[in-house]
Amino acid sequence: MLSVGVMKPLGDNQQNSSFSHLKTQVEAAPNDAANWNRLGQAAVNSLPDQAVRAFARAAQLAPKWAEPCFGLAQALLQVGQDAAAITAYRSALALEPNNADGHFAFARLLEKHGAASDAIAHFSAAALHRPDWPEPHLYKGSIYEGRGKYPEAQRAYKRAISLGAPPGFNLRAQLQVPIIPESAESYSAARDEYTRRLDALLKDTPPINNPVREAGGNRFYLAYHGLDDRPLQEKQAWLMRKACPSLCWTAPHCTDLGEVQKPRRIGIASRFLHDHSIGRLMVGLLARLNERDDCQVYLFHAVTPRDDDLRREIDALAESTATLPSNLQTARETISAARLDTLFYPDIGMDPVTYFLAQARLAPVQIATWGHPVTTGMPTIDYYLSCDAAEPEGAEAHYTERLTRLGGLPFSYRRPDRPVPLGTRHAFGLPEEATIYFLAQSLFKIHPDMDQALAAILRSDPNGLILILEGQDSDWGSILRNRFKRTIGSHATRIRFLPRQSHEDYMRLLALSDVSLDSFPFCGGNTTYQALAMGTPVVTLPGKYLRGRLSLAIYYRMEMMDCVARDAIDFADIALRLGTNPTFRSVIVKRIRDGCDKIFEDPVFLEDAVRFLLSAKPPDK
Repeated sequence: MLSVGVMKPLGDNQQNSSFSHLKTQVEAAPNDAANWNRLGQAAVNSLPDQAVRAFARAAQLAPKWAEPCFGLAQALLQVGQDAAAITAYRSALALEPNNADGHFAFARLLEKHGAASDAIAHFSAAALHRPDWPEPHLYKGSIYEGRGKYPEAQRAYKRAISLGAPPGFNLRAQLQVPIIPESAESYSAARDEYTRRLDALLKDTPPINNPVREAGGNRFYLAYHGLDDRPLQEKQAWLMRKACPSLCWTAPHCTDLGEVQKPRRIGIASRFLHDHSIGRLMVGLLARLNERDDCQVYLFHAVTPRDDDLRREIDALAESTATLPSNLQTARETISAARLDTLFYPDIGMDPVTYFLAQARLAPVQIATWGHPVTTGMPTIDYYLSCDAAEPEGAEAHYTERLTRLGGLPFSYRRPDRPVPLGTRHAFGLPEEATIYFLAQSLFKIHPDMDQALAAILRSDPNGLILILEGQDSDWGSILRNRFKRTIGSHATRIRFLPRQSHEDYMRLLALSDVSLDSFPFCGGNTTYQALAMGTPVVTLPGKYLRGRLSLAIYYRMEMMDCVARDAIDFADIALRLGTNPTFRSVIVKRIRDGCDKIFEDPVFLEDAVRFLLSAKPPDK
């Protein structure tokens, strides 16, 4: 969204011409706060360290003057001192509480650091002190939407639209689904309401100028309902194309197809090509492609990527890397300039930028895969690469793309290391003698259909604890705890929520647990690999769709189906047998350790994927 500040620094030319003059003035009158403040303004863009010193001196000389405090906050942000910037904003707003721009800028900073409630309060203050300004309401709507507070989000978006925000924000206001369901009934009702609103918008479609901003939304969470998403995905794709026809752009080289270039040009576009589940899944494929001389790989980061070891490894495996500009048309043209033969999207649906890019035809062949394991619903995506072992019979009907079933396990997952030292349960505040059933999934994966199995485990194992990690928002855990009180009763006191953990501590918890409980109907992928690598049995209940069957495929590859349940009661029974029967558990743990070599760095899927990427042709539509 648009960033709005409280101070307009001088332009570069003005800075260069005035900085020396201002330094002379400061030296001549070192106790003049106004001179120090002007020096800070001149330096804030090009010399932020000097701006910090100048604004700090101005604030010291004039402690009741808010302007240098606001300037100091912005300069501190420039040098990466966010905590100090928060303090500076608080001081500035204490001196000038009616400054709408100041409240807005402070709210943006608080939002960045996860202080959602405080951010909302300051966005509200910005709106109060500038009543005709739509921006604070848009940002409030976005925060409420991200927290799953839909009535509040809708009110904020509607208020912004009434003040002149683009009408396309109606899509964000209308198309929302729960993140954490309060009950199975509320989940079903919300999906029905979503479908009704989607149909209404298709009949009366507001125009969209900036799809990422106006219609980004939270369609991501539909997949966790465990139902057939193809009809909704098709309608959504059509709605976006109708609301914003420029999404249907076609790269010039796609209109006059000739021979495929040699070497073949393969593009990969994603937001998550770093130390993220998508990055960990993709690095093996990229390494295989890098070994060949008959293709070149072009990476397109949807946003500035996180700087970590895996991102650097991934970038080094490509012929070219680019971070896409924020303007969608410029981003399309950037990809088009590479004249790709094939464009591969690992995770359409997880990020609005790649979702809207994928609506265009940027390569003769465009492919999606199971980073977000549902169909895209888009006519511009030709193929969906999937794992045959995880797809049920007749799965072709679940996709608008041509389903391509590959052998092996998806993307050759690297075996994670066991943490050293492993540590103890006591370090996490957990009793050493308890049976730990770790439900190590994001909270939005914990479907109400799981509650019956969780209740059965706790009823039958009085020594059992179910371990869950808190979500990105504190309200998510509160919703789940309230749901468990209703559906599980007094036994819910033995569901322990721990804070979110570092990756290493998360792996320790997996290793220290007795049983890993897979989520259903949307199962784990990374989590299953990680738990099995730690020697911890994973109990899974396969679903009807790819997104609920990846753990099944992993066990199928290991040739052990002992932990694959038939239904929710069987799921609980297997978990209890593992948790309370040491002999059975030791047999399963040994089989896991003996069979793990089969599932890590499996070459079969990679060989099939490389072969397909190098030979795929535009399908006959």
